[in-house]
Amino acid sequence: MRADLRLGKCLLAGWIAAAAGCGGKEDQADAGPLPSNGRPVVMISIDSLRADHCSAYGYRPKFAPEEKTTPFLEKVAAEGVRFAAASAPTSWTLPSHMSLLTGMDCYEHGVRNRMVRLDEGSEHIAGRLRRAGYQTAGFFSAPFLHPAWGFGHGFDHYEGAAPYLQGLGAVEAIADTAQGALRPLHDASHEDKLCSERVVDAALRWLEEGRRYERPFFVFLHLWDPHYDYEPPDAYAQRFHPGYAGAVDGRDFINPKRRYQGEDLDRVIALYDAEIRYTDDQIARFWARLEEWGVADRVILSVSSDHGDEFYEHGQKGHQKTLYEEVLHIPLLVRAPGLAPPGTVAAGSAGLYDLAPTLLELAGVPAWPERGGRSLRPLWERPADPGRAVLLDLEMNEGFRQRGWRNGPEKVLWNAVSASGEVYDLAADPAEQAPLRLQSLAQNEVGRRAWAAIQAAARHAGHTRSMEEPEAMTHLLSELGYTEDTSTTESPH
Repeated sequence: MRADLRLGKCLLAGWIAAAAGCGGKEDQADAGPLPSNGRPVVMISIDSLRADHCSAYGYRPKFAPEEKTTPFLEKVAAEGVRFAAASAPTSWTLPSHMSLLTGMDCYEHGVRNRMVRLDEGSEHIAGRLRRAGYQTAGFFSAPFLHPAWGFGHGFDHYEGAAPYLQGLGAVEAIADTAQGALRPLHDASHEDKLCSERVVDAALRWLEEGRRYERPFFVFLHLWDPHYDYEPPDAYAQRFHPGYAGAVDGRDFINPKRRYQGEDLDRVIALYDAEIRYTDDQIARFWARLEEWGVADRVILSVSSDHGDEFYEHGQKGHQKTLYEEVLHIPLLVRAPGLAPPGTVAAGSAGLYDLAPTLLELAGVPAWPERGGRSLRPLWERPADPGRAVLLDLEMNEGFRQRGWRNGPEKVLWNAVSASGEVYDLAADPAEQAPLRLQSLAQNEVGRRAWAAIQAAARHAGHTRSMEEPEAMTHLLSELGYTEDTSTTESPH
């Protein structure tokens, strides 16, 4: 065990709770083995990736229209299913990834801000697959995927593929709920230029060790590079903005004192596109190794995003501010030879929290019958299927609470602080520039249906505990040994 972990056990001894008291009601009621077909599962999340900046969704970069931002995603679409109208449940990393892994909307899992974490007894896809006999590993590259929030549940191995995500400093920053305590850690992630490369390297090492790729495995990859700051390798920046000789770079993008417009904004967007292509190439490198090992055609693969970024379409930049399509419309692709027909486009609306149940079904593992997420298989089996309603949410504090609902082209946004709403027809107004404004959702039939769904979801208790409770550090220090001692990463959850 590393010296800093031994020290941490002393410093934080009062925070450590006994494992016996950590099980939640859900898992205590049903913790037995599960059936499966044994096919490997790979879930990839590309942070901050908008669907409309993916060549797999028809995008052409302004300065390099011949360049593709996502050629590997195009390959996945050609060999599997592309969901044309997939929505993230929110517009920032922590709650969106919790939905991705748990099959729950934001109301249901309850991790809607950094002050709470997933209850230890709440199983997510890694634990479900581990109960079905899978080896499970996750590799992440951003602070908001740290195990302190419950992301390590069910993983045999869960690794932060960057120095700033390891050790006591990261734990203390996350556990400290004071305003601004997390800022240095988050700033370090913004300045990291090569996250995806490290994530892929770590995942390949884990799979190769003991030839794990020959047995059923679940691997989760979180790739951070398209998230601001936008600092791609120089060769990629040149490809997507050839000949640029100006002074604008992608650093410190979210600084409120910096406003981009005209050529400066075009430069920033070109750098964002270059980051996307760099990340896509790293995924292709990961996939090439699976092909070399001869397992790629057995793998059930998904590629998605957690949210997009805004470039002033509604007056904002970055994300975590609105619930408009530029931050919610995400790429979502599934490749499963023999199970998902190649070259299929599923047009119906789909939620990111439907992905985990979809992968479980494809792997022959029963999903959680009581959770809101449902398999997306009907959307590719019945092309006319309109999809399902998606619940949207963005709650930062008492002064910032936004709710939303999307069902096909119908979309409703509700500001719970100002008590005002907007209704959109995305078929007629995909850029959301002409809302029907309401002071009460009861004024409109679409609004009434949305409000009923939002109210029903709000009654969910949530599967959370406060970050300030002692149990927040249960097994966390042993999980932080993941990069050097995999024997300490067996999750008790």
